[in-house]
Amino acid sequence: MKSRVFLAAAGILALLAGPASAAKYKIHWYVGHQNPDYFEVAAKEFKADVEKRSHGEIEVEIMTATNDESHNGAGSAAQIAAMVEKGEAEMGHSFTDVVGELDPRLYAFEAPYLFRDYRHMEGVLEGPVGEELLEGFRAHHMVGLSFTYSGGASAVATTDRQIRRPEDLKGLKVGVYGDAVNEAWLKSLGATPVAIAHDVLSVQGLVRGGALDALVVTWQNFSRASLHKDFKYINLPGSTYLVSVTYINEKFFESLPEAYRTLIKEASRTAGRIERVKTIELNETAKRAMMAKGVRPVGLTDAGKRGFLQALAPAYERSLSGLIGKDFIKRIRDTADGPERRTDVAALD
Repeated sequence: MKSRVFLAAAGILALLAGPASAAKYKIHWYVGHQNPDYFEVAAKEFKADVEKRSHGEIEVEIMTATNDESHNGAGSAAQIAAMVEKGEAEMGHSFTDVVGELDPRLYAFEAPYLFRDYRHMEGVLEGPVGEELLEGFRAHHMVGLSFTYSGGASAVATTDRQIRRPEDLKGLKVGVYGDAVNEAWLKSLGATPVAIAHDVLSVQGLVRGGALDALVVTWQNFSRASLHKDFKYINLPGSTYLVSVTYINEKFFESLPEAYRTLIKEASRTAGRIERVKTIELNETAKRAMMAKGVRPVGLTDAGKRGFLQALAPAYERSLSGLIGKDFIKRIRDTADGPERRTDVAALD
């Protein structure tokens, strides 16, 4: 098995040259996924902002994981979190389902219909609940900085079946990340979860081999993997969310002057907001492109959504509340909507 190495992301190599004078502080920022279309704008914004406002005293190098055929982005994300926790890397970025092993509350983004929409997500990510999740990283010698989507609203793609009622999921083999939350809710509706982590590029072979006939996926990932060749429908839009989080080693962070700690937090928040806007745009663009190729989105009526919420109640009561926390789930549901983000930088402040 080839050893894992980390290389600078090809799409942003030009950004990684250090400032003219030697920096006092060097941040190696390891990114645990390989979709630069989701993250490139945010990475540019963070790097430029931190280096400019620190007058070159902080240098940021953005790194992405490369892996051999036996690895995928989820594995690298887990390795990154361990590196940052141990102080072997200053900063990391991972899918929340991977670092959910550190704090199970991070699995909440995969709980079905827990979040009403993107506005509700903004209220959670930018409010007390989001702050509490970020602060939870300190239990593992890290400081949470900000949330990004790196995917955003997910749906359930199917090869030949529309999903309009809970019973329509029965018998389907559904590709998922592989943690206890998506396993619990799908099993409660009679589906069979099949763990694929974040290896969406393997889906085509699994479908054609009979191992899958449905997939939890975002529009952009669906498009990126050309899944329109095997899937006809995209169902249950916004039922779950694919979210990532940026974090930094606590010891390194606390060693910085207070002004630079504030700078890194502010720059990360701004970059996260930019990324979330970019992700929504990319998903909308991918949706239009896939519809043009014959993929049909299948929405739910208000009555249909109520039917799913009712059918999912036992899963929440028996499993999800125990995994994520009953009170924490209630706090998410009670959170008010946040602002609607726009692409202009002023709106991101």
